[in-house]
Amino acid sequence: MENRIGFGRRLGAYLIDLLIIIGLAYIVASISGDFFEKFVDFSKITDAQLEVFDGKPNLWLFSVIVPITAVLISFIYNLVEGFTGYTLAKYLLGIQIGNQDGTQASQGKLMLRFAIKNISSIIGLIAIALMASTLNTVGSVLGFVIFIGCFFVLGESKLAFHDMIAKTAVYWRKDLEGISAEE
Repeated sequence: MENRIGFGRRLGAYLIDLLIIIGLAYIVASISGDFFEKFVDFSKITDAQLEVFDGKPNLWLFSVIVPITAVLISFIYNLVEGFTGYTLAKYLLGIQIGNQDGTQASQGKLMLRFAIKNISSIIGLIAIALMASTLNTVGSVLGFVIFIGCFFVLGESKLAFHDMIAKTAVYWRKDLEGISAEE
């Protein structure tokens, strides 16, 4: 347990990842802004709402396109963690997800952890696809539970709630190299 990564470095990785995602979202949104405008049904937008955007393309970009793009990019970006055990920031900071016993986690276990950690986004995407706002509320509540569970890392075991469920932990990458579990 002494070689598990605590709250500070994990928060640092999260903040670095957040900056990367926002940067990517802005770049992609800037490039594809015209493409997204084709999917907006302006007939449902009032004249007063349209006037807000009139002559202000950056407002349209920052209030509509960047958030939508950020959600999609965030999901894809974080999905990499489910395959590799780390995001770009975790890699740069030298940390990686493994089993609680200090061995490398299987891809299945990493995907389970990803699904639990991102349950709010997964349910939110399903809710959007099904147009079910009640389902979105359930996803938000579960997301809040996971958010609060992230602070469990401050405890002695240094495990977030999603780590406890998936039976994973975050370690120094060098400590996990070459150590695989018998699963």
